Amino acid sequence: MEFFDSHIKQIRGLLESRKARGAAAEYVHEGPTDWPASNRRSLVLAADTAVELGHPRDASTSFLMWTNNPAALMDQRITILGRDLPEIGSQRASFGRIVLAGGTDFDADNSFERFREMTLLRFDVDLSGYMMRGVSQHQREWSRVGRDALKAGFSFKVLGGAMLDQLADLPYVDAAEVIFITQSRETVLEAKAIGDEVMKITGAMQKMSETLDFDCKTCDYNDVCSNVAELRTLRKAFASRKAGAAHA
Repeated sequence: MEFFDSHIKQIRGLLESRKARGAAAEYVHEGPTDWPASNRRSLVLAADTAVELGHPRDASTSFLMWTNNPAALMDQRITILGRDLPEIGSQRASFGRIVLAGGTDFDADNSFERFREMTLLRFDVDLSGYMMRGVSQHQREWSRVGRDALKAGFSFKVLGGAMLDQLADLPYVDAAEVIFITQSRETVLEAKAIGDEVMKITGAMQKMSETLDFDCKTCDYNDVCSNVAELRTLRKAFASRKAGAAHA
């Protein structure tokens, strides 16, 4: 089901249009990431923080998209639009993180559960000197990198590689890439505008999975489903599944 192919193209267009404005880099992750784990003890206090990403006073966006065409992705690619962590230095930065995953069998029965599983992986990133301080339902992500970690070489290559390692462990993911944006508040907000449309689609999927009420006239996502054919297919699948369960 091609929920996000047009949004992925928009992200590609944003990257190409902004690369000429400043620093940009691309790496191929050859994994696995060898950065030491914290064993869930990585607490980065304000006094020990070298870089703070996505602070509530700054712009922040974090979202995931998938496609049934893994060949459309640059597998194991880590893209950095803006400064990497060592160049940011001791300061805050607006932050965007976009994860793209590709497989060949995402369908009406499995797409939402897979989305939820892939999204929750962000909480499993366990790297010494890195702390995710907060994640909201509004695509915001707030994290800290410690001074010692930065001195030891922590970078987006390390963070992105750890995320790609996690996705590679999922049997239904055939290709994945990670995009980090620190270029400017403006660029992060442009990416967030695309993410807002993604969030509407995933929000509609979540409601379909959690409710027995399929009255489209009263649904907040009616306009989204009307414009996304895949959501209408998904709605029929959920409705049929729940009707069968009710009569079992």
